[in-house]
Amino acid sequence: MDDIEGLRRRATSLRAEADALTDRYRRTTWIRFTLVFFPVPFVVVLLRLHIEAWTYFVFGGAYLLFSALLYVWDSRASARCDAAERAAEAAEQAAGVSRPS
Repeated sequence: MDDIEGLRRRATSLRAEADALTDRYRRTTWIRFTLVFFPVPFVVVLLRLHIEAWTYFVFGGAYLLFSALLYVWDSRASARCDAAERAAEAAEQAAGVSRPS
């Protein structure tokens, strides 16, 4: 009986951790997208009358680089959320606990 209670506590703890991680991911996603879609185009708009034509290629490369970094950063955060969710589901199945809605 003590073992089942330990499994239930672990399942509850893992569920709370997974939910917190997912909530944090959802709250901070807009920051990551803003960091990609705002700085480079904003600088181009500000400097468009003062820059040479070849610098647009530099800004385009910077934009692609920031986009790739966003993809990597967001993929890692999403993978952490998925791993936490799978761990919580496995612990709930082991403990026989149904997920709270």
